[in-house]
Amino acid sequence: MSDSYCSNCGKTCEHREIIKQKKSPYGKSRKEQFKAFLSGFFSGAMVGGALASLELIDRYVQCTNCGHKTLDNKGEEFQ
Repeated sequence: MSDSYCSNCGKTCEHREIIKQKKSPYGKSRKEQFKAFLSGFFSGAMVGGALASLELIDRYVQCTNCGHKTLDNKGEEFQ
């Protein structure tokens, strides 16, 4: 946990990091799932498994005082 300013409650308090999986742009049918597999396979082969998996997650920072969540995909790995 880290201390940072929360714009929602207006003071500096502890924040925690939450990692959530992004919603898939592909549907639930077999054809769409196969497209998702191929997309993941080729992106993993091109940039490596670790970097490809970062494309599938969002990083949020949540205030422990008021519970406000902020999307915080900062850093070179999220570019």
